[in-house]
Amino acid sequence: MVWETESSVIVMLAKLVENGKKKCEKYWPDYNGTKSYPSMQVTCTQEEVFGCFTARSFTMTRWGATRQITQFHYTTWPDHGVPITTSGLHAFKRAVLGKQQEFGRNKPIVVHCSAGAGRTGTFIAFDSLTMEMNQKDNVNVYQTVLGMRRQRVEMVQTEKQYMLLHKLVAEEYALGTTEVGFGNLGLRIKELERMQGYAREMEKLNSVVLREKHTIQHFRIMDDRFAPASKYNASFIESYDRTKTEMIAADGPTEATIKGFWGAVLSNQVHTIVSLRSSSEESKHRCMPSLQIPTWNFDNFVVKLLTESDAGNDVKQRELHLSHGAGEQIEIGFYHFDNWLPNSIPSCGDVLELIKKTQKSKLHRSGKVLVYCSDGVGRTGVFFGVLNLIERAKLEGKIDVPWQVKDMREMRQGMVNTEVLYRFIYQCLVEFVSTFDVYSNSIGS
Repeated sequence: MVWETESSVIVMLAKLVENGKKKCEKYWPDYNGTKSYPSMQVTCTQEEVFGCFTARSFTMTRWGATRQITQFHYTTWPDHGVPITTSGLHAFKRAVLGKQQEFGRNKPIVVHCSAGAGRTGTFIAFDSLTMEMNQKDNVNVYQTVLGMRRQRVEMVQTEKQYMLLHKLVAEEYALGTTEVGFGNLGLRIKELERMQGYAREMEKLNSVVLREKHTIQHFRIMDDRFAPASKYNASFIESYDRTKTEMIAADGPTEATIKGFWGAVLSNQVHTIVSLRSSSEESKHRCMPSLQIPTWNFDNFVVKLLTESDAGNDVKQRELHLSHGAGEQIEIGFYHFDNWLPNSIPSCGDVLELIKKTQKSKLHRSGKVLVYCSDGVGRTGVFFGVLNLIERAKLEGKIDVPWQVKDMREMRQGMVNTEVLYRFIYQCLVEFVSTFDVYSNSIGS
């Protein structure tokens, strides 16, 4: 079919296996491998992972003729469901259309999932509605889906997928394309400074309607073996690759929530904790062991201070041992950045160094990373935003602040809640770009 239609781009929206069930045959060879079929051969010449999707290049040979095919494989779209965050899907569509334009051939794009109806129909409708929006003053999701169903049954299968279409179109209209490459970040900053751009981007972000409360609740810490979940306000945050929720944003613990805090740490196997509260804030809520009080005992929890050292850049590093009764126990790397006062911004270099220390700790210890400040959305939102943006920048050479903040707000309401903090994300990225080689080398050392 791909050969006969002269297609150059394949879009795959399903995993090979989902929930233990086979959804699709692996019809391509491994990287640098070749698969032979009757009258044709397919060789995989390139494979690159870009967060939520993988791009593969194939050379297809038949009857002595050769063609180049690119497959875009979106790996985080659940069957009969929808992606929780959407910036990856927007970026995925841009990559697909960019490659189609690069090939310069007006041939069909082959799109498939498992049944070729739900996810496939949603993606095709999204593309169609985006083109319609660029040509007209309004779009009609209902008529688009109805027209597709007249050509193929059950296109856009579920109510959630139908709702997702409305959301994708609204986001495209409100935010548009805002990603910028390394080399153009300086120009972008000048535009934002000159045209009140930060405020305008914040206004656009605030205009995007958040998901329903129960969807955001999906990311809440709900394990209540140690305390009712409602007493500890924390949320899972997706990492750049969106395949794992290994990061947790949280309110800073207080005397009233300390049991819920350590319960969440233990039950979620958190091996790295970062505090963004200043020293004065931390002193008001003594929830960590110190050199003066090296062991904390409460409600069958025991938290012991093993070591404490000055890690530089206003960061104190502690090694902690956490246990609960005679059962679970873990060791934790605790990093306290004590120079970020409320309603202020610290040095960009200090924040980048803290992120670097956090990434090293995660590599060394495995387990999840929990970050907290006073409200778990302001300073914590900046930290996770910069971290995820750096991860993407290192791999793709691209930065997209508005979409990253939008995604985080869908997982935890109010993330990056002031223009000052929003601007600070850009400032940190400028600093990162200027020291990119040094930063990357030090992570692996």
